Amino acid sequence: MLKERVTVTTAAVAVLAVATLYALARFSGSSRVHNHCQVLQRSGWWVDNSSLVWQPQGCTQRQYAYDDVVRCMKSPRTTSVGQYALFIGDSTVRDKFFAWARLVDVDVDGDAKVHSDITVRWPGEAGIAALFVWDPYLKGEVAQQVLHGAYNETLEQPRLVLLGAGAWHLRYANESGGIVNWRRTMDGVVQRLAESRRDGAAPIADHVYLSPVAPVVPDKLSPERLATLDPAAITWMNAYMHAAELPVFSSWTDMARARPLETTDGLHYSAGLERAAVNLLLNRVCNRDTIDPHPPMRTTCCFEYPAPGSFVRWYAAATLTALALLVAHSRWATIPRIVPSAATLRQLLVFGGILLIMFVCDRTPLFEKLHKHYIAWVFTAILALATVGGAATWSADKSEAFLGRAQTDEWKGWMQIVILAYHAMNASGVSGIYNPVRVLVAMYLFMTGYGHCCFFYAKRDYGLQRLTAVLLRTNVLAIALAYVMGTSYMDYYFAPLSSAWVLIVWATMRVAPAANYTHLAWAKLAASAVIMCLINGLHLWPFALLERLGVMWSAREWEFRFGTDIYIVYVGMAVALVRLQYGSQLLVHPRWPQLVRWSVPASILGLVLYFYFELTRASKFEYNKWHPYVSPLPVLCFIVLRNANAYLRSHSSAMFRAAGLISLELFIAQFHLFLAADTKAILVLVDSRLWFVNFGVTAFVFVGLCQALGSASGTITAWLMAKVSVDAPAVDIPMSELPVAADRPRALDRLASDPPLLARMASLPIFDSLALRWVIGLFALVLLNNYYD
Repeated sequence: MLKERVTVTTAAVAVLAVATLYALARFSGSSRVHNHCQVLQRSGWWVDNSSLVWQPQGCTQRQYAYDDVVRCMKSPRTTSVGQYALFIGDSTVRDKFFAWARLVDVDVDGDAKVHSDITVRWPGEAGIAALFVWDPYLKGEVAQQVLHGAYNETLEQPRLVLLGAGAWHLRYANESGGIVNWRRTMDGVVQRLAESRRDGAAPIADHVYLSPVAPVVPDKLSPERLATLDPAAITWMNAYMHAAELPVFSSWTDMARARPLETTDGLHYSAGLERAAVNLLLNRVCNRDTIDPHPPMRTTCCFEYPAPGSFVRWYAAATLTALALLVAHSRWATIPRIVPSAATLRQLLVFGGILLIMFVCDRTPLFEKLHKHYIAWVFTAILALATVGGAATWSADKSEAFLGRAQTDEWKGWMQIVILAYHAMNASGVSGIYNPVRVLVAMYLFMTGYGHCCFFYAKRDYGLQRLTAVLLRTNVLAIALAYVMGTSYMDYYFAPLSSAWVLIVWATMRVAPAANYTHLAWAKLAASAVIMCLINGLHLWPFALLERLGVMWSAREWEFRFGTDIYIVYVGMAVALVRLQYGSQLLVHPRWPQLVRWSVPASILGLVLYFYFELTRASKFEYNKWHPYVSPLPVLCFIVLRNANAYLRSHSSAMFRAAGLISLELFIAQFHLFLAADTKAILVLVDSRLWFVNFGVTAFVFVGLCQALGSASGTITAWLMAKVSVDAPAVDIPMSELPVAADRPRALDRLASDPPLLARMASLPIFDSLALRWVIGLFALVLLNNYYD
C-alpha cells in the first residue's frame, strides 16, 4: 500500500510539474493579460446549450447588481468628472444601454424611445446614471465632442464611453458612404484614442470601448435588411477593428453567433443575452473598484491578486528551513535533540510544499479558473464512473464485524467522492441533490458519535493523549490553510464541526464514567443532547469571548452547521451503546432472526419514504428545517442494508477504502487544490477549453497530493505529540504524560552537559505535559490570529 501511494503521489507531482511549466510558458508579464482583463473582451463560451451563462476563458466573473454599479461609478478612484456611463451609436448599442440601465432602474422601458437620446438617473437623485446618444454613424456633435475630450457644463466627462457603429453604414450605404466611410470613422477613432493617451492631452474617459458590429442571422432578417446586412461584410468590419487594435469587445460577437435563437429579427438579441454582455463590460470597468482584494477571492477576471502576506513569506521560509535541515541531517555527526528526525523533516517539507502549491493555485494568476456549472448528465457520468471503479475493486476483508474499519473507510470514501462531484458541478442549487448530500454530512457525524463512543466504552481512556491526537489530526491542515490562504477556520467547516462533536462525545462519556455501563448512560445522552440544543438554540456559544481574543467567528454559520445535524451524533452514540450493552443479548433473542429478516424490506421502504419526502419539499431551505429530524432515517436504513448479511459485511471496495483513508484531506484540500476561487470555481491545470481532460488531470493531481498530505499530517501529529524530555530517544515516539520521578536525575545530568539554551529548555520534563502544550498552542494561535488578521 505504501509503495502504491508513493507511486500515485510521485505521478501526481510529475503531472503537476508539467502543468506548471505549461502555465509558465503561457504566462504573460502584462497585467492586462495575466489578470484576464483582455480575455473578457476577446474570448469565452456559453457553458451549455440551454442557459445564458458565459464563461470567459480562464477566469471567473462577478455578477453585477445595483449596489455594485453604484460603488463602481461613484468610486473615489475615478478621474472623470461625471459619475455616469455614456453610450453612443446605433440600436445595437442602445440594447447594451438598456441592459446597463436596468441594473440602475428595473422599470426602464426598452421600447419607449426609438432613434432618440435617452437619459437614466440614479434613483432618488438628480445625477445621471447612464446616457444614450443616438448616432449610428458616430458623426454627431456629441460623439466628436467626446472623442476630442471637449467637455463642458452641458456634457461632463463620463466614467465610461461605449461607441458603436456599422449596421447603418451597411443598411443605408448610399447616404452613409458604406464601408468606406465606416473605415474612415474607425481610423479617426484610432487617431483620437492615440492622441488622448499622450501626456497633457484631454482624456476621453476612464474607460473607452467599442461595440463590434452585431452578427446577423440571415434567416430571421427582413427582406430589406437581408439585402444589405452582408454577414461577410460584418465579419470583415469586426476583423478590421481588431487589427487596428481598437478596444473592441470581440467576445460579444461570439456570444451572439453561438445563440441564434436569442434573436427574433436577426439583428437585435434578447435582454438576457445583452445582460450577459454588459456584465462582461462591468467586470472590465468595475472589478478594481468593487472587488475586495482579501479572501474570499471569488472573482478572478480583471483582478490583481495581492502580493503574498508576511505569514506566507514566513511559512515559505520555514519550509525552506526544513529542507536545509534535511540536507544537513546527513552531514551532521551529532543531531541536536531539538531538530526533528529526518523522516519528520521530510513530512514537514511535504506538508509545507503542498500548502505553498495550493497558495500558488488559488492566490496567484498562474493557473486559470473556470466557473462551476451544473450539468445533469456530466454529474451523473462522474458518479457512474466512480460506481464502476468501486465495483471493480470489490474484494474480501479480514473481518465480518458490524461497521468494521474497512466498511467505515469505504463509507467515508464513496461519500467524499459524491461530495467532490457535488461541489465541482455546483449541484447545491438542485434541491433534490443538495438534500441527500446533507445526509452524507450527517453520516460522517454519525460515525463520529459511533466510533468515539465505542472507543471510550471499550478502552475507558479519557486522558488527554488520545483526545489531543484526534483533535490535532483533524485540525492541523485546516488551521494551517486558514493562515496560509488568509481564510477563516470556519471555511473548512467540517474540521471545527467534527472537533466540537469529538469534545462533546468525550465530555459526555467522561462525566460519571461508571454510568456508561449501566442504564444511566441513556440519561447522560439525553442530558447532553438537551444541553447542546439549549446552547445552540439560545445562542449561548462564547462568540463574544472569541471576538475579545481577536477570533472572528460567524455565529450564524456555526449555529446553522451545528444545528442542522445536532441529533445524528447522539443517534450514533445510541447505536454504539445498543451494540455494546445489549448486542450479545439481541443475538440470542428468539425473535432476532425475524427482526433481521424484516429489517431489509423495512429499510428499503424507509429510503423510499425519505427520498419521496425530500423531493417533495418546496426548496432546500424548507428541507433544512426538517433535516435534523429526518436524517437519522436514511442513515440507519443504509447501515442495515450495508450489513444485511455476512457477505456484505466481509467485503468492501478497495477504491472507496483508499479514498476513505484520506477523506479528511480530500474534503479540506479541495477548497484550493481541486476547486479554486475559494470553492466558486474549478482549477485549470491543462486548458480551460478541454473541460473533461482538465477535470481528470486535476482530480488525479489532487488525489495524489492528498495522499501525501494524509501521510504528512499523521507524521506531524505524531511529532507534535512526541515526548521531548531528555530521556526520550532521538526518534519520534508516542507522547506520554510527565516522566516518572526516577527519570529526573538522568534528566538533570543531561541538562548540565547540554549547552544550547533552546535545547536545554526543550529538554525539561514539564514540556511533556499535554495540558501545558494545550495552553501554549492556544496562546500561539490567538497571537497569530491577532498579528495576521
